[in-house]
Amino acid sequence: MATGHPQNRPLRVSFLLEISLPLTMKPAQPARIHLLPAKRSPYVLVIRRKPSKCFHIIRWNTKSDRLEHGSWFNGKLYPKRCDISFNGQWMIYLAMGDSGNTWNGVCRLPYLRTVVEGPNMGTWFGGGYWRDRQTLLLNQWQPTKGSIPFKIDQLKAEFGGEDLGVLYPKWERDGWRRRSDNYGTNEIKTLAKYTVECIGDDGWISQPSRQHPALIAQYIGYLAHGCTFRFSLDRFPELLDDRVDSACWDSLGNLVYSREGILYKYSLDDIKAGRSGAVIDLESLMPNQSE
Repeated sequence: MATGHPQNRPLRVSFLLEISLPLTMKPAQPARIHLLPAKRSPYVLVIRRKPSKCFHIIRWNTKSDRLEHGSWFNGKLYPKRCDISFNGQWMIYLAMGDSGNTWNGVCRLPYLRTVVEGPNMGTWFGGGYWRDRQTLLLNQWQPTKGSIPFKIDQLKAEFGGEDLGVLYPKWERDGWRRRSDNYGTNEIKTLAKYTVECIGDDGWISQPSRQHPALIAQYIGYLAHGCTFRFSLDRFPELLDDRVDSACWDSLGNLVYSREGILYKYSLDDIKAGRSGAVIDLESLMPNQSE
């Protein structure tokens, strides 16, 4: 039987716990998911990242909620410089391999196996988007092999050579528009791990119809995960919070977004009723669970 003042024993246990908790309770980072809607078909390209150097490609039919699991890629993809064709069958991407080599590819979803490919100069430029059904714009790279059933042209970068140079004209194609000409002020926060905070961007707005609430995307800077946006929904401020990775309207007028490894879909009626039409959890997905 232990002896001594009874308060001494809990104190010793508490002291041991204070030492061990920081070593064992580090929270796991949730999967990050980027969504790209096809403009003329009920498909959304899902690019899931977890762990940090593992990407998974999924094609989501938002009419049936069927998921087609495709490639697992060990390396790095640049989702904001990727796109899905109008019919939802093709993808263009910029990738970096384990050795640091970079290349561009055009593939048939949901697999990354290239039909057309070409090298890239580091991580500057690369990727592209479909301007219309027949025309694919490349972000300053040239195919070196393969052929695809699209006219190929070059993108004229108005927003720089990296993510925003592809993302912003792609948003304009999809009907997003600027709320004003105020893009905010950029302030460098750290140089060791390059971080830039954007203050005061008025952002972009997307609204499929007059009945739909306006979806707003504000650029908040180049942060831990690259170019980062804060999404909000007019008249329904509680729906989208700071944990949302990606949000957009699909071709059917559904709001689709990702948050902490989970996909959400809301029809217009769902938004008004305050209920989700679909919730699909991809957080714990592993390669052998989808193939």
